[in-house]
Formats: sequence, structure tokens, C-alpha cells
Amino acid sequence: MDTTSAADEGLRSADRCLLALLGVALVAFGWLVLVRSAFLQRKMGDLGCFLAAGRAVRTGGNMYEVTDHNGWHYNYPPLFGVLMAPLADRPPGVVGGRWVPYAVTVCVFYAVNVLLLALAVHWLAGAIDPDAPRGTRRWWALRVLPALVCLVPIGHTLNRAQTNILMLTMVCGLIAGLASGRRFAGGLCLAFAACVKVFPAFLVLVPLWRRDGRCLAGFAAGLVVGLALVPAAVLGPARTAEHYRNFARVLIGPALGLGGDQTRAKELIETTATDNQSFQTAFLAALHFDRATRPPQAPLAVRAAALAAGAALTLLTLAADRGPRARSGVGLALFVGCLSLVMLPLSPVCHSHYYVLVVPVAGALLAIARQRQARHGGPLLTAAERALAAAFVAATILPHLPWLRGWRDLGLPTYAALLIWGAGVAALRRLPAAEAAAAPPLRRAA
Repeated sequence: MDTTSAADEGLRSADRCLLALLGVALVAFGWLVLVRSAFLQRKMGDLGCFLAAGRAVRTGGNMYEVTDHNGWHYNYPPLFGVLMAPLADRPPGVVGGRWVPYAVTVCVFYAVNVLLLALAVHWLAGAIDPDAPRGTRRWWALRVLPALVCLVPIGHTLNRAQTNILMLTMVCGLIAGLASGRRFAGGLCLAFAACVKVFPAFLVLVPLWRRDGRCLAGFAAGLVVGLALVPAAVLGPARTAEHYRNFARVLIGPALGLGGDQTRAKELIETTATDNQSFQTAFLAALHFDRATRPPQAPLAVRAAALAAGAALTLLTLAADRGPRARSGVGLALFVGCLSLVMLPLSPVCHSHYYVLVVPVAGALLAIARQRQARHGGPLLTAAERALAAAFVAATILPHLPWLRGWRDLGLPTYAALLIWGAGVAALRRLPAAEAAAAPPLRRAA
């Protein structure tokens, strides 16, 4: 049997067992997340920050002043706090009203993240291999294997009840929208990601570089709705404006070194506050390996070096996009995915679980490997590709070991992700223009 027919055949018994084990693992892990988040003496995870903002929306408080049960603050634009208001638990001392029990919210948030992950990999696989017969091994491989490569950051995100899987879904929505001709919808996905976490606005480089007016229009429309209309409809215009002033004062200014309220310094912004994987923190850790003597703020020279590194990687990624290459689904996934991997460490704050955004590049590289196998035979992945995947998995596991904490400070997950970036840029440059141009025509938006 040739390799193409083997890939297009139905699932084998071992494949079904693997999928069943993954389903059981998701349920079991969800139980552990529930216990850890809701039933320990100290509630763990970041969900409480979002719910504190949601309670402030409902009670008329300031979402940037209230704290959760751990004393942590909400650090996103107002939209996500507004969206979390219906799931908020009862504030201390408040009687009456309809509030959701905290444990129920933990379950809902976990289930939504799992569904979003399934949607993300489905959109991505549909963009890079739209002709895969449904339910075949080839169809399932593109929806499972890229996520398995990123299993550690995905698990970390689910465990902490973070929003990275939402970011991944919106990035995959951008890729799928551009690949299918629904460019306005792709712009909306990008805008929603930016309205939740700000730094995804970096990816506006994609429609700008490709001179895609419809995608830019979708992005602009999404920003108006997500940043202005929805918060103003719920909070009122005056209260919305006040929230944005507070957001700039407590987070944007301090994160950019422009001064302002320092209440987030110890919990988020300072170089030793979290497992920050940004360029500037990794560079500073290389200069001051001992945390005890490391400056809490990166000096100007280190910040400039970080910006220079990010600018250089951005230009290299843009240079790899040569016309028709980026118009195929695989080319788009490589282009958008590689820009995402530059975006993360370029941000002043970047955590290791943000690297769920390796999924688009991993999926595109897997699709290229499958095409190579179909043409020339041999194993699906070369020894170098297997080593690259193993290196990334190891780099996301090792820094969590207590005796290897210094490796995390040096940015080991970031450098491993940059190896994936390098492989993605090289693959994008090698992607034959003729093949990309001969890809199935983009479907027009209805």
C-alpha cells in the first residue's frame, strides 16, 4: 500500500485507543484542575482575577482596583471583564442576586477552553489541508499531533485557567479566514484577540504586509465593537473611559517603562515577578543570573537589544513571504505562525504557556512532511524534525523542575520556540511558488 492511501485510510484500532486515552486524560485533568482551583485551602490559578473584574462590572466597582482571593489584579482591557460578568461568583458580604458558584465557573471555563482548542486545530487543519477526507488518519493527524507537541503549554494554560487557547483560536481563525477568502472574518478574529490581550495587535502586520484591505476593515470594525461599543453598552461611556485611563495607568505605562501605578510590579511586570520569557527578561537574566542581584527593571540598553532582536526576526519573517507562497493555506499558517512566535517574546511580559501558539507552525510543518512522504516515501518526519519536536517538548518541561529554575529565567522555552520559528521561516522560503499558486482557488466570502 502506498503512503498516500495509508494516510487516507480510516482509523486503526491503535488510533482509536489513543483518541480515547486523550479524551479520558482531558476529563481526568479537568478533575484535577477543579480540585486545585476550587477545593484547596488556597484557590489556585488565574480565574479569580477574571471573576473579580466580572464582579466589579456587576456591582459598579473599579475592575482594576479589586483583587481576587490571592490578592492579584485584573490586567486585561475591559472587554474580557465584561464577558466574565455572567460567570462571576458571589462577592463577600453581598446578599441576593444570581451568582454562579465558583466550582461551576471553573468547570465551564475549562470546558470552553477544551472546545476552543478543538475549534482552533480544526480551523487550522482545514486551512492547511482542506482536501483531507473526513475521519481518516490524515484528517485526525493534523488535528491531534500539533497539539501533542504543545501539550505542556496547553496543559499549563488549562491548569491556570488562562486565555492563551482563546488567543490560539483567534490566530487560527485569522489563518482560516485568509485561506478561505473570508478576509473580513479573519480580521474580526484578530481584532477580538487584540481586544482581550492587546499584544496580538502586532499581527496586523499580516494584512498590512499583504495589502489586504478587507482584513484590515474587519480588524478595524472588531476593534470598534470590542474596545468601545460593547464596554460602553454595558458600563456606560463615562465608566468605560475611566476604565481605560486606569488600564493605561496601572499596566500599559509601567510595562513600557513609562511610569505610572506600580501595583502590578511584583505580581507581573518586574523581571523576577513571574516566569517571564520575554527577550528583555532573558537578556537581563543572562547578565544577572542570580535573581537576588538582578535589577527589577530592565535598563534601557537591554530593552533596546530586545527591540532590535524582535525587529530583526520580524524583518526575516516578512522577507520569507514572497507573494504566492503565503497565499496557500500552508504558507499562511507558516507566515502568521512565525510572526506570532516573534510577537510573544517581543512583548514585555511573556509566559511559557503562551507558546501554545507554536501549534500553527507545527501543523504547517507536519502538512509539508506528509506531502514529502506521499511523494518520496520514507518516515513521516526526518530525524532532524523529530529532534526539533523533542527539543521543544523538553524545553517546556525542564524549566518547571525546581532545580532547573535558572534555565527558565534564561528563556529556554523562548529559544526552543525560536528553533521552531527558524524551521518555519526556512520552510516558507522553500515552499515552491508554483505549487502555492496552483493550490485550490480561495473560496469567496458569501
